[in-house]
Amino acid sequence: MEESEEKDMPVLLLHGALRGRLGLVPTMVYLRQHGFEAKPFGYATRRDTLEHHAERVEAFMDEWLGDRAPVPMLGILTHSMGGLVARTYLGRAKSHQHAERVRLVMMAPPNQGAQLAHQLRDWPVYRWVFGAAASELVPERVNQIPLPPDHCEVCVLAGGRGKKAGMNPRLDGDDDGVVRLEETRLPGVEPILVGGVHSFLQWRPAVLHRAMAFLDKGSEATVKPEELEE
Repeated sequence: MEESEEKDMPVLLLHGALRGRLGLVPTMVYLRQHGFEAKPFGYATRRDTLEHHAERVEAFMDEWLGDRAPVPMLGILTHSMGGLVARTYLGRAKSHQHAERVRLVMMAPPNQGAQLAHQLRDWPVYRWVFGAAASELVPERVNQIPLPPDHCEVCVLAGGRGKKAGMNPRLDGDDDGVVRLEETRLPGVEPILVGGVHSFLQWRPAVLHRAMAFLDKGSEATVKPEELEE
């Protein structure tokens, strides 16, 4: 693939629930090898609200970009709950001071909330394991999060089986074991089914190649079939 049209374009990496920034190191290395200035941001998913996480992202971006802000293009690559953190951050006024345009790639995002979180919301073990995230992932909460702003291009990559029934018998329709295909949708954004299990999307080379192509070229990105072989 050619070098990014935005030389050394900064790319913010956001992990999902019960994960940490160390899990994004392989993703960071992959992107840096292809010319992107990628940095992972870690947040305590079991504590605090999406708004608090987004506030910390603001401070992180202030320090990272410094006098460069606003950069012409900012890339954001997220996994699972990280997509909700990104949407919350982009809904804050300060984010507009960081970048003129944004390309957001969301891997397996519960953009409409997670049916599984709704089903398990009153289960004490689930609430203990997930902490504050248990309340942040239910549909009624997620529906309060702003949609990506107009200056943001969005790509959604979804796991699953590509069949009527998914991996988790508790869920309706296709799913990746955690998030339903339908739950990844945003208005005007059709998810790209890359298939597979929720937890591993962020490490699969073929998925990262799709993500990198979008970060590089946006909606004009094209990916050859042979480049998607695992």
